[in-house]
Amino acid sequence: MPSQTASSSRPADIYELLSRANPDILTIAHRGLWSAAPENSLAAIRAAAELGVEFVEIDTQATADGHLVVIHDKRLDRTTSGKGIVGASSFATVRELRLRAGAGGETAALSDERVPTLEEALEEARGRVFVNIDTKFPHELPLVIATVRRLGAEDHVIIKSDIEPQSSSFPVLDADWFGSIPHMPMFRVRPGGFAEDLRLIEPLRAPMVEVKFTDIADLAAGHEELERQNIRLWINTLDVSYNLDFNDSRALKDPEGVWGALVEAGVGAIQTDTNVEFKQWLAGRQAR
Repeated sequence: MPSQTASSSRPADIYELLSRANPDILTIAHRGLWSAAPENSLAAIRAAAELGVEFVEIDTQATADGHLVVIHDKRLDRTTSGKGIVGASSFATVRELRLRAGAGGETAALSDERVPTLEEALEEARGRVFVNIDTKFPHELPLVIATVRRLGAEDHVIIKSDIEPQSSSFPVLDADWFGSIPHMPMFRVRPGGFAEDLRLIEPLRAPMVEVKFTDIADLAAGHEELERQNIRLWINTLDVSYNLDFNDSRALKDPEGVWGALVEAGVGAIQTDTNVEFKQWLAGRQAR
């Protein structure tokens, strides 16, 4: 696996990294590099950093006694040796469990990895890879923000939330953390209205937006507005993202038809479950 030293020239500042002045296409490892380690584990974050990805996406939620742990599902069953609801379980109970290999499932082998806390995940990533935090339950966001602040990790993370571009107001603007921690709005591209919606969200001063689309031509139509506001465009090619057939399974057979087409449409960040193959494709693209 390539060492991160190969990417040592990568910008250390998150805003410099996200700026459209940076020509690199960013890689986001969904739940870490779970092809090499259990998803959302410290080992998956380490493996992603070693591969040289720019971001890991991790999920967090609170246990019954208020500890933020890094796990995607509401239930423990798929990814751990335990059963039950994360939010109804004590931290001690969750901590005793072992994570299942890869993407989990009842037939996946048990590893020696444990469910990490958000603090541990952020410390593991610090200085090596940026973190996109997916807060599974919005009411727990204040706990997430408090953790980020306590660790002094404001410049190492990006917080995302759903917005409605055509709404008359954006509640996130009133959040006490807004402006001190990077924020990424998420919304669905309105057919024929992407550029207009980008203009509507200008008060958010977004360094990056994550969108879903039903016509790739709509992405390209937003190019001028993305340039004007210096917004990087993030697209998921996860098989469960349902951005038409622009998904990882097809990309493994036709990378130019998926990843190449997205890059041509102006996408500057791609979240994928096939990080090794995507990085190999990027390296080949840069060599051409």
